[in-house]
Amino acid sequence: MASLSDIVLWWHWIVLGILLVAAEIVIPSFIVIWFGIAALIVGGVDWFFHTTFTQELFLWTLLSAALLGIYFLFFKKNEPVPTVGQSEGEYADIPGVITEDLGEGRYRAHFELPVLGDRVWIVESSGGKRLAKGDRIKVDRVYGQIIKVSKIEGA
Repeated sequence: MASLSDIVLWWHWIVLGILLVAAEIVIPSFIVIWFGIAALIVGGVDWFFHTTFTQELFLWTLLSAALLGIYFLFFKKNEPVPTVGQSEGEYADIPGVITEDLGEGRYRAHFELPVLGDRVWIVESSGGKRLAKGDRIKVDRVYGQIIKVSKIEGA
């Protein structure tokens, strides 16, 4: 009976590597490619050193994990996050005034500059602090259609 070392030859790893790298075209995750590169390296190592299947499988697992870890450690975290359609930070600190208390922590406010295209919005207090009609406020954050505001102290 033949062992797996006799059945799985070096070129099988090369073919597996090419298939995995090519699969990256169909599965655009930029993760499968690292498994393919590891398989190509294992194929080269097997061609030079005639390793056993257990060693090849261990090396492939180790290389795949290392390449994937390097990718996530150095490259993945530095990808820019698209901010299209998000207004967080863009409207921060725009001043306004509370014109009406709507209850349940919501207020109608009028802003000096347009926020998301309008000057009058229903807002919520950032810290859950009570606001009163006439309080001067500023925009802290915008969450979709919810505008979080805080009272301008000393105003």
